[in-house]
Amino acid sequence: MKKMNFITLLIALLFLAGCKKEKDLNKDDEDISGTPVMIAGDVNSSVTQATKVLAISSTDQFKTADITNNHFSIELDNGKPWGLIFLNSAEQPLGILSLDSGIETLPLHYITTGTTAIDLQTITRSGNIFTPSHNPIGSEIVMTSEQKKAVASIDDYLALLLKNPDVNGNGQLDVLEGKWFSLNVIYFIKPGSFESTNLTPTYDPNNLIEGYRLFLTVKDQSYPETIYYTGPSGSPLLNTASELYMSFSNHRVFQTQYLYNVVNNNSYIPVTGVYTIQYGSQTLNFNLPDQSYVLNNVAYPWPTLTLNGNGTMNKINWTYQYPGGSVNYDLSAIMRNIRVQMEGIGNKCDQNAASGLYDSGRLPITTTSHSFSCQNIDWGTGTPRPDWKYIDHVGMTYEDHYGAVYAVMYERSY
Repeated sequence: MKKMNFITLLIALLFLAGCKKEKDLNKDDEDISGTPVMIAGDVNSSVTQATKVLAISSTDQFKTADITNNHFSIELDNGKPWGLIFLNSAEQPLGILSLDSGIETLPLHYITTGTTAIDLQTITRSGNIFTPSHNPIGSEIVMTSEQKKAVASIDDYLALLLKNPDVNGNGQLDVLEGKWFSLNVIYFIKPGSFESTNLTPTYDPNNLIEGYRLFLTVKDQSYPETIYYTGPSGSPLLNTASELYMSFSNHRVFQTQYLYNVVNNNSYIPVTGVYTIQYGSQTLNFNLPDQSYVLNNVAYPWPTLTLNGNGTMNKINWTYQYPGGSVNYDLSAIMRNIRVQMEGIGNKCDQNAASGLYDSGRLPITTTSHSFSCQNIDWGTGTPRPDWKYIDHVGMTYEDHYGAVYAVMYERSY
């Protein structure tokens, strides 16, 4: 029961902190704002039928630009990834901009410092793929091969929306009618546990990804109380009601139940394929891309705790690992922020918190050491007893730049 309570705590703290600011289409959270970058390109409208460019960010912002005299330019914020959809004169999608190595977005959050413009030059169309003659990956956007591989996998969430911008199938692009439907995954990662009073976890590779939840983020004029998920063959979701939702000023997040493998301790990820969501009278379809990448490539913080002389919590340090060993590249191309959370019995850092003893709030992803703002939280040493004050979970949750969430959990065992 404690594990499930902590999972609920992680989710609540994550979404509540992420939505304290006013959020709307065309209005981003302050922690992911950047500076303007002018994106330009040449598109032959008579050959491609493209007359307009629609840019959509991973944070639900969008902009449009006309293709005039076979040329367009559009100013985008470099604090986040963007995708480009090319539209015809009826504002129907023709295809998306695609770069090399399976990257189908513009990862402007990793643009070279000082770059204020990217000229994609001549853009040609083949089916639903638009390819620029100038690829900014390697010039204005410099990434290692490991980073490119990671971005090519995790940008599938935004590409999912770019390839189907009319999720409710009413003939109008969702963002152009003031709506937003985005399907993402929360992964629950368990790299190990704190054994007794040890201040560094013991690694356990058997159940690295313990389970997941799918969550649908919606901006709409009104919302149903419950939605129903059906997954492809092999999915446990079959007209399954959403377990909970969180409402904010102008959007709502619907989550599935916590899904995990009840038979064995193998890592558990969503099945690839079409997920159908019954959203009131509307049917939403999402073709969830292959998630097998996370099995061997998911990054997670590996912590070491430091105590004060009286046994209270002083700070936490961490490195980043993945199943193959230490991460040896800059994770800024992948991760957006990280937060540290603790649950247990004893003093709360924030006495007004509904649950949990500590929440750091969002920290920059470059952070690898955090001193606790309260120094009165007991770690708990010695033998458990009825009046014992102790930490029984340490959570380190991060978001990637494309909307997926990774809740890394370290339980304490005795």
